[in-house]
Formats: sequence, C-alpha cells, structure tokens
Amino acid sequence: MNSMFLSAGSDPYAHLLQHAAAVPTAAFEGTWATIELQPDPFARQQFTVGVAVASMDGSFSFRLLDDLAKFECLYGRDDVAEIRALVDAAEHGLLRAQKSKVALKDVPFETGAVFLGDLWTTSGASIDAVINRLYFDVVPFIPRDERKTRDFVSLDNAAVRRLVNDELKRIAGLAYERIATEPERAVKDQNTGEAHWLEFNLEPEGKAGNVISAVYKTPNTIELNFLRASRDLSTYAKLKKLSDQQLGLFIMMPAKDSMPAIDFDRVENILGEQSWSLEQQGFRVAAHDSAVPLAQEVWEWAGVPV
Repeated sequence: MNSMFLSAGSDPYAHLLQHAAAVPTAAFEGTWATIELQPDPFARQQFTVGVAVASMDGSFSFRLLDDLAKFECLYGRDDVAEIRALVDAAEHGLLRAQKSKVALKDVPFETGAVFLGDLWTTSGASIDAVINRLYFDVVPFIPRDERKTRDFVSLDNAAVRRLVNDELKRIAGLAYERIATEPERAVKDQNTGEAHWLEFNLEPEGKAGNVISAVYKTPNTIELNFLRASRDLSTYAKLKKLSDQQLGLFIMMPAKDSMPAIDFDRVENILGEQSWSLEQQGFRVAAHDSAVPLAQEVWEWAGVPV
C-alpha cells in the first residue's frame, strides 16, 4: 500500500492511474426535461405527463401520456376532458417547435398550464432508448399494463435451465448426473461425414429432452425457440433410433401478472398450438411459470431409478 504521507506537490491519487480503465462514450448524449401540467392556476398541483429529449444538434423528440384514466380519480370523468385538451396543447406546441427547429429550452406553449421542467443532461444507446427509459421512470400516471411491459424481464434458455437444474439437483440428488447433459453437441452425419450442432440439455438413458424459455416479449422469439428445440430433438431421435414417445420438451412460461393480459393471451395461444402439435407426434410436453413444478415434470419423465 502506498504511504498516505506523500511529499509536497505529489499527486495523492497517482497510484490509482494503473487501475484506470477507459469508459466508452455513449452513443447518444443530450439534454432532457419533463413536460408538466398545472390544470388549476390557483392550485400548486402539477403533474408530469411526458418527457422531451434533445440531442446535441438541437433537434428533439418527446413522448406524452396517452391514457388519462388515472386522472379520473382526481378530477372525475367529466373534468378529464380538460386534462386531455391540455395534453393535446402540449403535443401541438412541441410538434410546431420541431417543425420550426426551435430549441427544446425555447419551446413556446399556447397556455400557461403547460410548461417544461428544468433541463438535465442525459446519455444512452439512442434518443429513443433514453426517451422510453425516462418516460417510465418519471411519469407517475402510466397505466398498470403499460408499466408491466417496461418492467418485464426476459429469460433466455440458459437462464431458465440454471433455475430448473438447481431444483432438479434438489429433487434427484446424485441421479441428476444421469439426466442433465451439456446443451450443445456436434453430431456427425453418417452419410456425408459433416458435423451438425444440436442443442438440448436432457439425456437420461434412452431419452432426450430440452428445457426452453417462453419468457420473452415477442411471440416470434417464442415460436422460433419451439421450432429449433423440436427440430433438434427430432433430428437426434432419428440418429439414435429413438421414438417420439421418448422425447420431452419442458417450457418455462411467463407469470400471468408479469405482462399485459393481451400479450399473455398471445403467448398462451402460441404455447397451446405448439404443444398440441408436438403432443400429437408423441412428445411429452409440460409448461409452468416456475422452476419447481418444471423440474418435477423433468424428474417424472426421466424415470431414472434412485
């Protein structure tokens, strides 16, 4: 450790330079401000209904609250029309300023009930990414389902397998080693000699199975995950002379309250259609929203003697 008592004129932090690392510059840098409403000029209540973000070249973008249902709790259904008029005035003022290339700090509004908050510096991957992050962070009256979309955390196959494997180890004990396997393996085509990569992580004796994730925001990702998993298992079954009845697919699905109802219904429909198709082929298919029952399904399917 360097001495704390350094000679006069020495840099007391010089010994830290060897640990310094270059910090990459953000792809976007700029300033931002909240968009505020004060519906009653004689009351001090003001509400943040949006955010605006400006880039270094002076151009800016914004996002405003669209669903005003929560204002009904404060003002009643009849008075929400006035709130809507103010939000529309904010949008028109910002659009005019954009078209006229007015700087964000100088944006004029037709009414004193609409104004911008203080300007702050910000940075991020892009102006759209910054707007979305700030919008969900600072606008309090966002509808619950819309906030769910922002708070939703995707889990890829590797993350789901770790969760299920932890539970499977607890259930199966030493038999775990006879069920789980490395997820990727190269299989050689006997006719051409070419190696093909297949991905699945369960291989008890005489069987093959896969744990995959459906905890994604986009239905296309879920469908592709299903197709790849079933294709790799079917390919391996043909090479090893396994029947479809010896194949298993175990899916982690999102919790019902983790996303808007319309998105959850879409995921359920995909799971239902894909599962039905595989079950008709003879696959054992199971789907749960937590690792414990999913690991139990794997254990029962594997049928490994203790």
